Amino acid sequence: MKGDLITLRPSIPQDRRQIFEWLAHSDLTSAMLGPPNFPENPVPTWEEYIDDYYEYFFDGSQPESGRCFIIQLGDTAIGQVNYNNIYEEASGLRFTELDIWMAGSEYTHKGYGTDALKTLCHFLHKDLGCQKFIIAPARQNIGAVKAYQKAGFVETTAAPPNFVPDYADTIIMVKYIRD
Repeated sequence: MKGDLITLRPSIPQDRRQIFEWLAHSDLTSAMLGPPNFPENPVPTWEEYIDDYYEYFFDGSQPESGRCFIIQLGDTAIGQVNYNNIYEEASGLRFTELDIWMAGSEYTHKGYGTDALKTLCHFLHKDLGCQKFIIAPARQNIGAVKAYQKAGFVETTAAPPNFVPDYADTIIMVKYIRD
């Protein structure tokens, strides 16, 4: 999947450890997880991560349940973006929650994450019929919030069913793509 700046490629099982390392051990980790900023959301261990990001995220075997994609800048892997379970509201509107993190700070503030989110939303709308996209950052993660706004997400007070926030200051952001 080609964006304006990046390409998304479906992850493979061999990407699983690298994606974890970007989340748990990069220079961006403290902006997303763990003390001092997020004591309520500790950095996961490998075991906790694999209990949350199942094999199908990396092999594509359950597309309705979620999938990870590697964000590529040329031949360089610079981050990951994923979607979770696809749900359907009573109205028939299909929606999913997204998550994204970059490999390191050298890839932030350049529009790569914004482009990755736009590209993934377009794919999910076209190929899986999703019309609503949710992302839920910490309010204090100002760079992420700005990137999500640039990708077309707006803050809402409407939480999806069974939503459990990750942060004490979680904000829910939503984007719609309608036919």
